[in-house]
Amino acid sequence: MSQPQITICLAQSSKHPDILQFLSSNTCLHQNLEWLSIEELLYHHQCHIGIDGDNIVCVLSIPKEDTDFAWVRLASSYNFSDSIEVMQLLWNKVEHILRQQDICSVYALSTNNWSETLLNSWGYTATGKIVALRRRHKSTPGVTESLAKIREATYEDLCEITSLDNAVFNNMWQCSSQMLTMALNKAQYAIVALVNNTCIGYLLATINTNVLFIARPAVLPEYQRQGIGRALIVNLLDHYKDDKCIATEVVTQNDNYASIRLYQSLDFQLVGPVASLWTYNFN
Repeated sequence: MSQPQITICLAQSSKHPDILQFLSSNTCLHQNLEWLSIEELLYHHQCHIGIDGDNIVCVLSIPKEDTDFAWVRLASSYNFSDSIEVMQLLWNKVEHILRQQDICSVYALSTNNWSETLLNSWGYTATGKIVALRRRHKSTPGVTESLAKIREATYEDLCEITSLDNAVFNNMWQCSSQMLTMALNKAQYAIVALVNNTCIGYLLATINTNVLFIARPAVLPEYQRQGIGRALIVNLLDHYKDDKCIATEVVTQNDNYASIRLYQSLDFQLVGPVASLWTYNFN
């Protein structure tokens, strides 16, 4: 596979079926889609592809949302030995576009050797670890009385949820309003914590292959360490105590000690690292 034969271009919608077919038969694959499916990513965000003759040989999507940073959402290529050289062509094109969009940093979560090799070759730096915690048994832990009222989240809460999300998380971990709208639509369980009818916390959860996953828990900083986060999690566990879910899982940063302690106090066991965080800063 020689470089001069490869054409780099922005994928048009007519190419989406070919991209999906390419991805389905590929082992060199990185995905970080959050609440998006690959089909939704292709529909909502731009994606660059490399074409050799009539064949797609590599795919890369690092879309700009409504922030000054971006995430590597999707990357894929053919066999490992050729992929790094080919993917460099895509990264050169996309990196130039991101600079023009005034992006400050690009982040990625690696979960396999290929993505780590790829990110390292692009000049990304490993800057953290993501760890998983798992709770296997069904009994609902006790909860101290909370000053917040917990109820089901509705679309009318989205504005407050978005403001809360921006106040709780560092820039890189914040969800855009578009992503939170999609998250609320796809979550199997969504609740908010209210004080004086104001949203001061929320939790979104999904279920995949009989595992309950705490996808997005948040409490405003001024209300943290007051039992509200615990109350949200216990509410979730109590709701699913008679369900067929075999376990409950959550991920967090390995240096988020307060979060880890909270989950361990609720009988979650630390599983260990599940991903590495990589960062690319524009000078």
